[in-house]
Amino acid sequence: MITEYLKMDKVKMRMFFLTVVMACFSFLLSYAQPIVKTGVDKNEILIGDQFKLTIEASFSPDVYKLNWAVIPDSLAHFEVISRTKMDSLYSNNTLSGVRQTITLTSFDSGKWVLPSFLVNMVPVNGDAAYNFFTDSVPITVSFSTSDTTNVLKDIKPIREVETIDPLWYWIGAGVLVIALIIFLIWFYRYWKRNKGSLKLQAKSSAYDEAMIELDKLRSHDLSDAAALKIVHTKMGEILKRYLSRIQSSNYQNKTTGDILILLRDQTQDNDILFKAAASLRCNDAVKFAKYLPPSSESEMCLQSVKDVINSIHQKVPAPQPQTLNPKP
Repeated sequence: MITEYLKMDKVKMRMFFLTVVMACFSFLLSYAQPIVKTGVDKNEILIGDQFKLTIEASFSPDVYKLNWAVIPDSLAHFEVISRTKMDSLYSNNTLSGVRQTITLTSFDSGKWVLPSFLVNMVPVNGDAAYNFFTDSVPITVSFSTSDTTNVLKDIKPIREVETIDPLWYWIGAGVLVIALIIFLIWFYRYWKRNKGSLKLQAKSSAYDEAMIELDKLRSHDLSDAAALKIVHTKMGEILKRYLSRIQSSNYQNKTTGDILILLRDQTQDNDILFKAAASLRCNDAVKFAKYLPPSSESEMCLQSVKDVINSIHQKVPAPQPQTLNPKP
């Protein structure tokens, strides 16, 4: 009996020793091999909500070279919102792995499975590479639960509206309308009163002023095209200004036809009328049709305007006020 008991005790000792050895070997083996873990912060989300997927790889950087998982921006039923940079993991001040967090969302209601991703580790010593697949994670995407109480709720509490007497608004609007009407009436009367008026400031009589200005035109070079246009433009303006001053009216904007009609009333000399018509029409041709008359014709036009003014001056003495503000 004692011998058999000792034999059984030896067998148990051997079995215990073998178990301890195998456990130590398994522990060392598991510690030496790399490990990939996957986790999410929540498995149920409302449609459009976000959740975080964390992938963590533990390995020895001296033994393995890591090829990280490639996760596209769009997955079946899921969209990647953002992803962090790969963080280093340390154990006893020694690099032991990396970790990355990916933020995802889904707009498809239902129960979906987040697929696995390949993490590849290649031994530095050239042995066969290890392929690890992350865990497939079930995610439930649902709508928010409906309120079954059937109680209507205000978005904001009811607030009493302050009542404002609109009388002052009507009074203010009426005052503005009356002021606008008064301004328009004043402006219309002012415009009508001053329409066509010509305020003339002169130190000399209308005749003397016209003669002086015509003599100034003779100093221009009539062979120059630019000077020629100035001469014929000023020539008509001098005649119109002279007529405006003696008639106390504004003829500056009158046409050639209007001026000839006025001259016909001022003088009955057909020769003077012919000279005035020829000069004014030549001026219009130079100003509007870019006609370049010879110097002799320009000299003739100047003399014709001078003769017209002399003829009118002899028959109708012009007033000689210092300041005129004629009315139409």
